[in-house]
Amino acid sequence: MFDLEAAFRDWRTHMEHGTGLSPREVDELEDHLRSHVDLELELDKALTPARAFALARYAIGEPKTLSREFAKAGKPRWRHLLRAGGALFAASWFLPAVGDAAGHLWGWEAFLLALEWGNPGETLSALSSILVPLALFVTGRVRRAKLRWLTWGVTGAAMLNLLYWIPSGDLAVGYWAWAGSFVCTASALWMRARERTSIKLRQAPARPS
Repeated sequence: MFDLEAAFRDWRTHMEHGTGLSPREVDELEDHLRSHVDLELELDKALTPARAFALARYAIGEPKTLSREFAKAGKPRWRHLLRAGGALFAASWFLPAVGDAAGHLWGWEAFLLALEWGNPGETLSALSSILVPLALFVTGRVRRAKLRWLTWGVTGAAMLNLLYWIPSGDLAVGYWAWAGSFVCTASALWMRARERTSIKLRQAPARPS
C-alpha cells in the first residue's frame, strides 16, 4: 500500500542530504512537489497517488539540477519585498506616527492609545499589526493554500490603514511606514501566490511516457 506522506518524507530526506539546498529551499521545493501531486490527481481522477507522485517528482527534476537552478535564481523577489515590509514595520514603532505643533506620538505610543480609546475602527486598525509579523513567520513555511486567508487579511488591512484618518492630529512618517509595511507584505504574498500558479501551469504538461 503506497503511503504518500512517507514518500514525501523520503524525498525530503534525500533532498536534505543529497544537495546543498537550505531547509527553507527544500520547504519551497516540497511545496512545489505537493502542489504538483494535487494537480496531477485533479487532472486525472483515475491516477493513483503513487503514479501522481512519480509524475510530480519527474516534473520537479533531479536533486543536483535543482540545486544548480536555485543557485542561479537566487532568492525569489517576493522574499525581498516581504523583508522590506518587515523592516518598515519594525522601524515604524520608533518613528513619530502622529504629530502636530504641540508634539508627536511614537509608533508604539500611538498603538497603545488606539487600543485605549476603544473606537472600533481604531482598535481594528491597531490589532491588524499582528498580521505583518505573522506573515513574516509563516510565509515560506506553510503551503500556499493555507496562506489565502492571510493574503486577503493583509490586503484588507493595507486598504484600511492607507485610508485611515486620525482627526486629533496629523499622520507622520511613522504611520506611513507602518501602513507601507502592509502594502509590501500584501504584495509579497500575492507575488508568491502567482509564482505557485505559474509553476503549476508550467508543470502540467510534463508527463513522461
